[in-house]
Amino acid sequence: MVLSFGILILAATSIGTWLASDLAVNALRKSTGQNLEEVAVQLRDKIALDLHERYSDLAVAAALSSQQLAKQQTGDVSALLDALARNFSSYAWIGLTSADGTVVASTASMLKGMNVSHRPWFQEAKDKPYLGDAHEALLLEEKLNNNTNVPLRFVDVAVPLQDPEGNFVGVLGAHLYLDWVASLGESLLAPLQERLQAELILADKNGEVIIGPKGSVGSMLNEPLVQAAQSDRPGYMTLPMVLESGTGTRDYLVGYSRLQDRAEYTTFNWLVLVRKPASEAFQPAQSLRNTLFFSGVLLAMLLILFAVYTARRITHPLLQMAREADRLDPDNPSSPIKLRDDYEEVRVLSSVFKDLVQRLTKKTRQMNELNASLEHRVTERTRELEEANQRLEETVRTDALTGLNNRRHFFELGRTALKKAIRSGKPLSAIMFDADLFKKVNDTYGHAVGDKALIHLSVMAKHALRDIDILARLGGEEFAVLLEGTDEEAAAEVAERLRQSINGKALTLERGSVTLSISAGVACLTPEGGDELDTLLVFADKALYAAKAGGRNRVVRYSEVNVEDVPPETGA
Repeated sequence: MVLSFGILILAATSIGTWLASDLAVNALRKSTGQNLEEVAVQLRDKIALDLHERYSDLAVAAALSSQQLAKQQTGDVSALLDALARNFSSYAWIGLTSADGTVVASTASMLKGMNVSHRPWFQEAKDKPYLGDAHEALLLEEKLNNNTNVPLRFVDVAVPLQDPEGNFVGVLGAHLYLDWVASLGESLLAPLQERLQAELILADKNGEVIIGPKGSVGSMLNEPLVQAAQSDRPGYMTLPMVLESGTGTRDYLVGYSRLQDRAEYTTFNWLVLVRKPASEAFQPAQSLRNTLFFSGVLLAMLLILFAVYTARRITHPLLQMAREADRLDPDNPSSPIKLRDDYEEVRVLSSVFKDLVQRLTKKTRQMNELNASLEHRVTERTRELEEANQRLEETVRTDALTGLNNRRHFFELGRTALKKAIRSGKPLSAIMFDADLFKKVNDTYGHAVGDKALIHLSVMAKHALRDIDILARLGGEEFAVLLEGTDEEAAAEVAERLRQSINGKALTLERGSVTLSISAGVACLTPEGGDELDTLLVFADKALYAAKAGGRNRVVRYSEVNVEDVPPETGA
């Protein structure tokens, strides 16, 4: 009874101190969270204001430039653009184009005379002002001084030019260095850092980090945080996020807000986040919680020790019975349990206990025998389940029609191969190929024959390649091969051998036969830490497109492809 009372005290003290400390933590979380939310809103408004100022700069310049463009006096326009660039250091490039997309004036004359009609900022700004989301430099990478190993990233601002009759005559566009946003964050957070010790994170509308601590750029934010930040209301929340080093996660208190559209243009709905480690944000309340909790536990333990001391004097006969039961041999149920007569209750209890132990011993033997039988059955079921899981794993990784690696498994193997290539410094090559005029086969013979043709092509491809080469069907009649430690020349020889092995090898049907040929694109990459598998496959796909455009049934290396000739929809 005394022991139960002590345990009740311990439970009540623990619950009370926990509730009190929880109230303190919640109050501090709300206060700190509101501070981070306010900073996120201020930074959002500062970014929006800067963007609108840049838009206003270009709108005014566009009004002046449209007159000069009509008079074909672009020299004055170049001076105006250079003045704009000097006024705001984060301008990477400002350019004026004619209606056909030719750059007629620009800062430092960069890209002057080039046609940029295929660029998104030109296409979008034909009808209305346009703000383009963060992207890497395409045409300016080699023309700008980049003293870092990090690729340059820009934000686009563009406005249309119209003549007095309202006709479209050109576009005035600008690229802003994305680092301008990081500079805004540093200037805003600097006065508050001693108190907040917070970090700035900027993510696109899908939750991919574009500015953040080292190791976080390119990572995806947690889905709950993305959904909350995409709403029109700013707020704050606590959740696990990637550490600065990118090697693990840690709980953070995060204030969030979203960039809003304006009447003149549509923004890119950036998510503006300000985070602080939750352990630091809630440290004072946590210390109070620990102090209250351990003080309560200490008091309760003292009461429990007093209760135990008193109870032991009463329960001594019961403890003796427990020791006898502990020494009981389950295989010898006749082991004696002594009958005690310390007092009436103990005498009755010892008698009942002796009978109970004997019956439990008998039941234990029976249960052990049953358990042995069940363990054998469980072992058999486990083995069957492992075999089924292995078959399921093979199904998940394999293309159902051809038996080759499917798209998902191909990318898993490809990422592993890319990491090996990065460590070893050896090249990694890719071959993209598909069957020429395959739609004609389906239209002429039907999809059943088309499936047989794909299986036929797959078998010949496997015979033409090495066992260590990674071959997969990506979908339809499209296939891909990864060759580790192979340069582009050697990969082209493999692709040519593959093409020759398939070309002219007829698939015999019940009536007639089908002859296939393939077109193949070859690309090679000696990867570094920032390279991705997608980059290599895009290069190979461009080469494949060039092979198709060149007449099919041929192999084209990416190094032979003129990127300027590739249409926009292929990634040019």
